Amino acid sequence: MKISGRDAISILANLESIVRLQKKDNTDKFWSYKMLSGSHAKFAFDPKTKTKLVVRFDQNPPRIHGVGKVEDIRGKNMSTALNRVFSGRGHVAKYRAEIESEECLLAVLNALK
Repeated sequence: MKISGRDAISILANLESIVRLQKKDNTDKFWSYKMLSGSHAKFAFDPKTKTKLVVRFDQNPPRIHGVGKVEDIRGKNMSTALNRVFSGRGHVAKYRAEIESEECLLAVLNALK
């Protein structure tokens, strides 16, 4: 089953012991989250999407089933909203990937912790 940004918000709200909401862009274009242990990875997505979940990561996303269309976005022109939700230094958007389902999102979180 496909997952949307709205679905991801609900899922992540129930996982506060492993991931927390880091920052919301003032235009509500992107929300960023931070892993609380392990890699301490940060990732962001548009919370308003209805048909798919496209996530930007500060590190290479795990290569697992359901993570598709992985793209290295370093050096590409990025939205200012995306720059506002990442803290800088090592935590900048470097990769973009589509997450196909809730199960895939949970597997990604498990791989990052």
